[in-house]
Amino acid sequence: MQRQADGRYFEFGSKNNSEASIWLEKIIIDGKWSAPSTGTLGCSSGNINGSRSIGSVSSKTSSPQDYIYLEWYAWREMARMKAKVKLPDSDIVNELLLNPPWLNGESKSSHKSVFIIDFRRDHKVWIKLSKNSSPKSQDEIMILAEGQGVKTDDIVTRYRNYKKDENYTLDCASKRKRLKELGAYTNSLEVYDKWYTEFIDDKEGK
Repeated sequence: MQRQADGRYFEFGSKNNSEASIWLEKIIIDGKWSAPSTGTLGCSSGNINGSRSIGSVSSKTSSPQDYIYLEWYAWREMARMKAKVKLPDSDIVNELLLNPPWLNGESKSSHKSVFIIDFRRDHKVWIKLSKNSSPKSQDEIMILAEGQGVKTDDIVTRYRNYKKDENYTLDCASKRKRLKELGAYTNSLEVYDKWYTEFIDDKEGK
């Protein structure tokens, strides 16, 4: 029997690279349990490939097997969005959690990788697996899956006090560029977009 990864091997985070303010309302795994790292997502001065923060789950929580369902409120469209992102085969996800490419081969302890929900432009979503919340190179993070958000028919009233002219759209890229020119931004602006298949092929080649 193959060893199964559980909550001892992963955490959750989220990141907004969509250039518009959003409120991440739900992260539901396989229709069974809810993951942490929801809340408002705007511009961040941190690592553009990582996560603003991370949230843990119970050590007995089963790892994601089939899909991740998301709901978020998009300020630009003034509408709730949803996406059901299909993950790679569960055996692949399990193996990547148990033996990630960034694991120190000499270490006998388990390593907690981070599932990062990364919101892109045009309501696309990347599900990524990372060494930690702030990957330093392309070898410390991979894209597991991509999904497309669509509008729901929900009538949303919980954000009625929101003022349209405030934080409506963002220009995070320009903001970070200006900060870097001033010497106030130290993180890389390179987008790490290597897919998990490249890690597997590299591992098999070695």
